[in-house]
Amino acid sequence: MDFSTEIMSVTEMEQSPDSSPDLNEESTQESEIPNIESLQTTDIEAGFPPDFDKFWKVVEDNPQDFTGWVYLLQYVEQENHLPAARKAFDRFFTHYPYCYGYWKKYADLEKRHDNVKQSDEVYRRGLQAIPLSVDLWIHYINFLKETLDPADPETNSTIRGAYEHAVLAAGTDFRSDRLWEMYINWENDQGNLREVTSIYDRILGIPTQLYSHHFQRFKEHIQNNLPRDFLTTEQFVQLRRELAAANGHSGEEAQPAEELPCGTEDITDPAKLVTEIENMRHRIIEIHQEIFNHNEHEVSKRWTFEEAIKRPYFHVKPLEKIQLKNWKEYLEFEIENGTHERVVVLFERCVISCALYEDFWIKYAKYMENHSIEGVRHVYSRACTIHLPKKPMVHMLWAAFEEQQGNIEEARRILKTFEECILGLAMIRLRRVSLERRHGNMEEAELLLEDAVRNAKSISEASFYAIKLARHLFKVQKNLPKARKVLSEAIELDKENTKLYLNLLEMEYSGDLKQNEENILSCFDKAVHGALSIKMRITFSQRKVEFLEDFGSDVNKLLDAYDEHQALLKEQETLKRRAENGSEEPDEKKMLTEDPSLASAQLMDGDMQVNQAAYNYNAWYQIMVNDLSRGTCPAGDIKCLVIDEAHKALGNHAYCQVVRELSKYTSQFRILALSATPGSDTKAVQQVISNLLIARIEVCAEDSPEIQPYSHERLVEKIVVPLGEELAGIQNTYIQDLHAQQAPEDTLVPLQPGPAAL
Repeated sequence: MDFSTEIMSVTEMEQSPDSSPDLNEESTQESEIPNIESLQTTDIEAGFPPDFDKFWKVVEDNPQDFTGWVYLLQYVEQENHLPAARKAFDRFFTHYPYCYGYWKKYADLEKRHDNVKQSDEVYRRGLQAIPLSVDLWIHYINFLKETLDPADPETNSTIRGAYEHAVLAAGTDFRSDRLWEMYINWENDQGNLREVTSIYDRILGIPTQLYSHHFQRFKEHIQNNLPRDFLTTEQFVQLRRELAAANGHSGEEAQPAEELPCGTEDITDPAKLVTEIENMRHRIIEIHQEIFNHNEHEVSKRWTFEEAIKRPYFHVKPLEKIQLKNWKEYLEFEIENGTHERVVVLFERCVISCALYEDFWIKYAKYMENHSIEGVRHVYSRACTIHLPKKPMVHMLWAAFEEQQGNIEEARRILKTFEECILGLAMIRLRRVSLERRHGNMEEAELLLEDAVRNAKSISEASFYAIKLARHLFKVQKNLPKARKVLSEAIELDKENTKLYLNLLEMEYSGDLKQNEENILSCFDKAVHGALSIKMRITFSQRKVEFLEDFGSDVNKLLDAYDEHQALLKEQETLKRRAENGSEEPDEKKMLTEDPSLASAQLMDGDMQVNQAAYNYNAWYQIMVNDLSRGTCPAGDIKCLVIDEAHKALGNHAYCQVVRELSKYTSQFRILALSATPGSDTKAVQQVISNLLIARIEVCAEDSPEIQPYSHERLVEKIVVPLGEELAGIQNTYIQDLHAQQAPEDTLVPLQPGPAAL
């Protein structure tokens, strides 16, 4: 079996999966989402096909490997091993419930093994997961027609009930025409003309793709049948009386009202009977023409949006940017102009096609906040537990929503569960801390931060959490000694971290400066005599002098600090001279380059005053490499990567590392690379293009139309400057010496001073 060919054919089968238009419907409550555990079989693993474990291990290690799932499902189908297939399909649908094609394959597999009841159950589970899937409804109804006993008097009722559930769930979809058409044809085959009319009454008011076709068929239905047959008794009597009243007010000769039948009796006069029938048909079409005209107007407003939807079904492949834009604009239009039901249906359609984009789930939940609390919870739950288990933002919003509703324990559970799934994500740990703090659980908040410090993966990460812990102890719990101890211990472990000293100083400054003078000076001394760069040591030394000048109690300490500061300045000058002579790298270039995670941790805090002191632009790309490799940077949220000085992207430069790491998580980003000197030769340029995944190159020169508006005209004038007497004399002497080495002395001719260039 050619698996690669099968992958291409299978993965394109997935059709428009979606969810219920009414989130408050009992059939779509999350409690009824497939209970996988109750459906899995207790098979003996040893009885599975020989290569099952090989395929299973791939998806067990990486459940997001969609290709691995396709291989596994194709393999169990090929082996026709029902227990293995059940295990594979059930686990697959916990991650990808919107794949219509696989629900159909699963149901067919059960049916091939004569498990009609299990096949029916699979269809029902699939329709609970994607009730807006017109295709799955059609297959399910055809399955019922094939498997139900025609002689059973309940069969027609069961099929009609399935049709009703189908049009209630998926009938408002713009592309639901096939389902409506199938329903109408079935009722026609049963001879239920009144049911056909009732169905047309509903579909003619719904904006669908084939709205005009439905109206034409409705008119044929009216013209080809008698009103008595396609109208209910109440409708027939009401219409007869309406027409009689209209004729009575028209002034024309008409049969007296008392001579007209007031019920369902037939008119004995054939001519009058024909007239009544035609009048009834005309009136019915006239009424529905108004409905059709309004519906046509609604369709025209949505047609452009619908035509732009190229992939209404789910797939793991990224959507084009224009597709995402169309969905956003369509949603905005429907929210502004449509009914609540239509907005919900459109959102449900959208989150199928865009199931892996958290922006749409968040927008959906925000919209539902004004309509249904349970609806919001249902949206967040589906997004976080099924489609976006590793997206932090949607989880934090869900937790915040539950906190707003007073469900503190649920908010804790959401954050804790996500942190266990994605270890080491600072934003989640800090959100857990803030949750506990807001609700007065100061000890729990402190324990969370202490745990983060203990379990930090690097010294810089431990320092970051130590700062957070110290600020919590000092600003929230008002415990300065304990906060001072936390920072002092952190400084002992990370003596080159500027932020630790700055935060310690900030806390010491917050107290009584006179009583706290010794602690402040001790902090300054740690920084000045520590392992910081010479530039930062000078900064702290300067602040120490300023502190003693403004608040110090001993002039001797001030003089000592001043002398110490002058010594540091001399040391800096010495280092600069060495750097200029090439014997040592400038100290500023060494900052934050050996441990990029240091800058990463520093920049995570919101204290701008502290950040400015530790800010180093040149380390950004190294920070990003580190954060991507650790998973602390939400790679899926990065949409554009701008790289300056792109010609550096050679070999294993950090630019190349960033692109490689980012590509492991997502392909939905663009790169804009800029360089004034792209490379010394063609080979170097090609390396840059390959390393940065460049697909298009634009070259701009001074005369390029894009550059000219920003260029200034230059007037170049050549001016020859005379050398002057002193320089001319030097030149003359030099030339004479040069000629003396090339010719006899008596051939030398003195040169006169004049304009020239050395």
